[in-house]
Amino acid sequence: MMRRAILGAGAGALALVGMVCVPRHLPTPIASSSLTPATFHARIELGTLTLRGSLPSETSKAAILQRAQELYGTKPGRVVDELAVDPRVGPAAWAGNIPRALPLLRHMMERGSIIIDGRSIVLSGRVDGDRAKTTVLQDIAPLIQTGLELEDHILAARLPAPSSSLQKQLNEILSHASVEFESNTTTMLPRGRATLDQLIALLRRAPHTAIEIGGHTDKYGEPDYNLQLSRRRAEAVRDYFISHGLTTQFTAFGYGASRPLSVAQTRAGFQHNRRIELRVKGVRDL
Repeated sequence: MMRRAILGAGAGALALVGMVCVPRHLPTPIASSSLTPATFHARIELGTLTLRGSLPSETSKAAILQRAQELYGTKPGRVVDELAVDPRVGPAAWAGNIPRALPLLRHMMERGSIIIDGRSIVLSGRVDGDRAKTTVLQDIAPLIQTGLELEDHILAARLPAPSSSLQKQLNEILSHASVEFESNTTTMLPRGRATLDQLIALLRRAPHTAIEIGGHTDKYGEPDYNLQLSRRRAEAVRDYFISHGLTTQFTAFGYGASRPLSVAQTRAGFQHNRRIELRVKGVRDL
């Protein structure tokens, strides 16, 4: 009996010491049931991409921002970062696929958005026809495959006749005179500026039209480098137009080598793929 009493008293003392000595400042693990779903909201409007939401890790946020800046540029105001990393947010299988989906916003006419609430993904905006909408749905596929349910609010618009006529005239000029640059730079050659001067005369007659300036390269070089170079060249064309007093609404995008016109492995074929394109995106509200 005495031995049992001694052992019992010793166990009680140890328990008391444990309660006193264990630091009370140690963090309490967050129960998985109390974690909130990750969220994400990307909105493109007049060439500015705004990112919002709550993400589970700095790694996922960094990857999203890096891809956004590759696509839309690093100049102040081009990408607005309002993303937050919150330890109370649970893991999200879709977070790692966001960078692959961001290019779809380049197809939106003037504005568009991607909204993810942890269970569904909502796409909103207007695109130039059924073909552009098909491309958007292909770009969003990696997110759908993670289990998100798609709510499709994409409107496939049709260009009015005057815009179609303007597009034909722009294509006609660019089919006979390309916008050329010095190798690996954004410096336009004199004949490139001459081509832009022809386009300026045409665009002055359409001051309320929204125009996308697309830069394209051949397949040689690193894909990321080509993407950035093509975007910078498109921005150089936009800046040239604006410096000549055009009030047309311009957005500049770089497509790298993703949209070749020619598959010929010749100098002429490569040169054909290194180009600037202008696409009529619609008419602004007056």
